[in-house]
Amino acid sequence: MPIDPQIEAMFAGQPEWPPIRTQSIPDLRQAVRASATMLPPPPVTLASVHDRTIPGPAGAVPVRIYTPEGSGPFPVTCYFHGGGFVVGDLDTQDMIARGLAAGAETIVISVDYRLAPEHKFPAAPEDCWAAVQWAAANAASINGDASRLAVAGDSAGGVLANAMAIQAMEEGGPRLAAVINWYGPGVHPLPEGGSMAEFEHGPVLRADDVRYFHELYIERAEQDEDYRASAIKAKSHRGLPPHFIATAENDPARDAVEMYGPVLKDAGVEVEAKRYPGMIHGFMSWVGFLPGAQEAMADACNFLKRRFAAVGRAG
Repeated sequence: MPIDPQIEAMFAGQPEWPPIRTQSIPDLRQAVRASATMLPPPPVTLASVHDRTIPGPAGAVPVRIYTPEGSGPFPVTCYFHGGGFVVGDLDTQDMIARGLAAGAETIVISVDYRLAPEHKFPAAPEDCWAAVQWAAANAASINGDASRLAVAGDSAGGVLANAMAIQAMEEGGPRLAAVINWYGPGVHPLPEGGSMAEFEHGPVLRADDVRYFHELYIERAEQDEDYRASAIKAKSHRGLPPHFIATAENDPARDAVEMYGPVLKDAGVEVEAKRYPGMIHGFMSWVGFLPGAQEAMADACNFLKRRFAAVGRAG
């Protein structure tokens, strides 16, 4: 499975990224932040971007609100960044949030949820759930339409987006229009073999990196049975909103992401699943310049717009 030539060119002559387990958490976070914030954002124009905090279960949760151009009221999408539940913040995936807001013509609320190992499971999904509830209750105050509410995320953020859809269903609302999941696994720990074996040594993300992030996040094995860690293990998936699931061809997590789609389809859930050839884990961060990432963004945005339109017609 050849890696996209543009990705290969990016890494040509660059020192190999060291295994995650060999780095201190502060150094890892600093390195990820430094590399991510150097990346160009997509060439889009937004009406406004502003930071604020919202109430959370353990104190204030920082969020960044992106508003597209136009008159509104706009659909609202809660977005959760990737980073193995250990790294990442409002800046590291700012480019994804910008592309989503402009492309889907939706307000995006990017959530700076608590990170492991300082805050282990279920701190992250608890913060994200607070954000979803806040969005539903306060959409009008940000020129949003609470009847058109979605969730989205990449990698760990995709796991969180999956979880929020299930939690909203189990708790009787808020009603979600769609779920966007860019390469977020449907089960933890990731099954060995398959793509975990095929891409044991990367590129970029290694199989042991995946295992280490899991060790830092999950304290007890029984927590992996919780749908907030493993969406596949929910008691029921019937009645969930439509899901868009994107995977990277060259990714140790690929199989664990793709196995969720058939489970959803068996429960009667609408699923659009697509594997992007030549891509590697984390490729959405290159949406500012990489055609494969731009395609995956456009596909997700088109999916969202269709779902928001369907909600509008039904309403």
